[in-house]
Amino acid sequence: MKKVKIHLQATEGFLEVLEKRRAIRKYIPYDIPHHDLKKIFEAARLAPSANNNQPWRFIVVKDQKTKELLARPSTQSFIGEANAIVVVMGDSRGGCCGRSVWTTHDPMIATEHIVLAATALGYGTCWIANYKSRPKSWEDEVRKTLKIPDYMDIVVLVAIGVPNETPRPRPRKPLEEICFAETYGRKLRLD
Repeated sequence: MKKVKIHLQATEGFLEVLEKRRAIRKYIPYDIPHHDLKKIFEAARLAPSANNNQPWRFIVVKDQKTKELLARPSTQSFIGEANAIVVVMGDSRGGCCGRSVWTTHDPMIATEHIVLAATALGYGTCWIANYKSRPKSWEDEVRKTLKIPDYMDIVVLVAIGVPNETPRPRPRKPLEEICFAETYGRKLRLD
């Protein structure tokens, strides 16, 4: 095997962002500046996608009445208090290799870029995916209000805002429980 010299540098700031990220459910009223939104969506734009298809689209909702529509009927009504709600969509018109699975998967990668960029800028986020359990009439009203075309699937909602809480880290499973070497269940040695 040929030896290759690789210079890897883990940016401590990035790792700190990962450790700092929490699901935020309480927000302080604030108008997110356009330059911060631009940074957040630039991060989303840089997300990888199958065949570089980039099937994601985003609607930023700041209007209070529309945020209240997005928050109901739901156990996540707190998103109505967020400074902005991002409606993440996926273009269902084929995608890579005609596989519609990328309509959901690729926008979720871009969503995580949004979450991490917002965290790096000091904002809190919470992504909401259980809106599918809401009545179809709700989705119809959201589509009509936001003028979402039929070929765009709503993938997830992301609340963004200035946190008004500091949740403690939630427990994580140990690496030994989630990472394996070569086959499932075979211990991966990382020390």
